[in-house]
Amino acid sequence: MLSKLVNFNKQTLKMETEKTTPQKMETEKIIHQTSPSQITNLLPFFVNLLVIAGIITASILLSNNLLLILLVIPVFFMFWKWLVVKTTNFKLTDQRIIISQGVINKTTNETELYRVRDTSVHEPFFYRIFSLGNIIVYTTDEAITTHTFNAYKKPHWVKDQIRNHCEVCKQKKRWGIDNILLHDHNV
Repeated sequence: MLSKLVNFNKQTLKMETEKTTPQKMETEKIIHQTSPSQITNLLPFFVNLLVIAGIITASILLSNNLLLILLVIPVFFMFWKWLVVKTTNFKLTDQRIIISQGVINKTTNETELYRVRDTSVHEPFFYRIFSLGNIIVYTTDEAITTHTFNAYKKPHWVKDQIRNHCEVCKQKKRWGIDNILLHDHNV
């Protein structure tokens, strides 16, 4: 009788500790991390270089060196445009798409991969010259239903990675982690 009571207490204790022990979260693996290409700034850079040339020409023709102070405006504008693109970060993990944007105020948007409905790639002629493209991701996310990533390298590869990992996440969500054949998805 005493041994049955001890065994019952051990089983109860084991069940209690299983309930209170937190589950370990699955670690995320970064698949791809990048920023858009500075090609998106080509037109603003070109226009600002023309403005700089105009200011320098006006300064020389008018013999007024004070006009050179105006060079600060286009140079700052060019630096700002460069900084905006440089601080935009796209991160694809095996569970989420994470987009961070902003120079002074940073905004980070995360979309779970199981919410992705469809993906597409748009390659304008000018971007194709530089092997760039726009990746468009359609989601069931309530915050943002369409993500457009402009001027990214290897757009078809990124789209395929999103698609493959999206399918794995959807299967994990449906059937649990134990029932997934990861080798079928090249993870």
